[in-house]
Amino acid sequence: MDLKTNHSGLNTTDLGFLKYLSGLAAQPAGDWDGFYRTFADGMNFGLRFQVAFSGYALVALARRPPAYRAPYVAALEALIEKMRHPDTWAYWFRGAAHQLETGNDRKNPGPLKSALEFTASRLGLGGSIPVDPCQPGTLQFSAHLASLLGFYEMLTADPRFDREGLTLTAASGGKTYDFHYTHTNLAEHIFGQMQDNHFGGACCEPGRAYAACNNHACISNLLHDHLHGTHLAEANRRWSDWIKNHMLTGGVKGGLPLPAPNGLLSVAYMPELHLPIPVSFNLTDAWGLAFMAAWDPDTARQIYPRFRKRLKTGPGETLYLGSLGPNESAEISTIGLNTAFAAVYAREMDDQPTYERILAWADQHLDPVEDETGARHYQAKPAPYVTALLALAGALPPEGGGLRSLLTWRPDFEAPYLAEVSAGTAVTIAEYDGETLYIELAGEPGRQVGLRFGNLTPATKLVIQGQPQEAVFLDSAAPVLQITLLTR
Repeated sequence: MDLKTNHSGLNTTDLGFLKYLSGLAAQPAGDWDGFYRTFADGMNFGLRFQVAFSGYALVALARRPPAYRAPYVAALEALIEKMRHPDTWAYWFRGAAHQLETGNDRKNPGPLKSALEFTASRLGLGGSIPVDPCQPGTLQFSAHLASLLGFYEMLTADPRFDREGLTLTAASGGKTYDFHYTHTNLAEHIFGQMQDNHFGGACCEPGRAYAACNNHACISNLLHDHLHGTHLAEANRRWSDWIKNHMLTGGVKGGLPLPAPNGLLSVAYMPELHLPIPVSFNLTDAWGLAFMAAWDPDTARQIYPRFRKRLKTGPGETLYLGSLGPNESAEISTIGLNTAFAAVYAREMDDQPTYERILAWADQHLDPVEDETGARHYQAKPAPYVTALLALAGALPPEGGGLRSLLTWRPDFEAPYLAEVSAGTAVTIAEYDGETLYIELAGEPGRQVGLRFGNLTPATKLVIQGQPQEAVFLDSAAPVLQITLLTR
């Protein structure tokens, strides 16, 4: 009789997403094969978002086989290297030559000048001298970088990004520019902006504070607090209050359709003008509310019924979140990206019927493919971004609350774990229950598989493919062993 864990582990679809996202990450840092290359990297399809959300999906997948972390850690480390690469943040220093040439203080530009300069940089119309991509007004890059650093430490217990930090390097005009950060000073830098600003958030680009991007500042605060015992997340409440009082149409329960008559959230707040932008998009509503659930779940849950009504019914009672043609042409949004964020939101709200109807629409309309290696992704643009979001949604627990709990989860680093498995073999379950380490594998039936373990002792019970196994210790002084078995 098979001995099994109660953990759900990874299914075939999860494994396909893991293989696809890991494959993208494993490329050299400056190789973007398979990533979507937008005509305007400063907009919503930029590389930074494709990289960051791939990382978030991998962390959520890693929690499913908690005693097997190696492939997730390797992929996350590679994604951080991609985040460091200047291609990811080059959108920021295009058009920024004036700062180094004239000494203009970009922290406090006039609102019109700020908007014009940044618009020029988005379209690639400016200069090419790099400016610190984590300075104030760059939250749409810096908060994602800080979050990835936090998730790396969460998965590894390795404080290397505090101990050694990381350097963002760019070259221009025969000169090299280095910007060095540790996880802590980057997180505190973001927190400081939230504390200093009258509205309680931070600008994602000069002169504009987006509800969607500020989610990741709040997530960065929570991650750092959990890892380092700080109290950065105390800043989150001011931003939550500001959204509800100044950017949410009609307040939490609805009412007057202001300030954005066609949606739920003002797309951004303009601090110099003390005004919310009276426009909303389905993308920023779905993104802003889905990831709000990670740090302000009560507000996200209160607003969810209003958001649910905005979903449209497709063939076969499927559901999707629409996108206007002009927004698609300008790469502000796509129907696929909007719907993928809606999937995350529904899953996080414990609305499994809605999530399943959204997923059915995605599988019908977003061109899912699986290659000969088993890697699975959606071809709808921007493919890595859409795929990462749907992989994240699927990896979250169906009972809801997964994003919030992901910020405080940590593996048990003292427990026995699977350190390595032969190439070509997937691990669907790896879980230690305090007495037994359960392992389930997927691969070609009948092939020999080698496994290496950590923290294992002779007293540890080992169950692989539902059957008890006897491990052979290579060195009695080290909790590492090698075992060969047949997959089933």
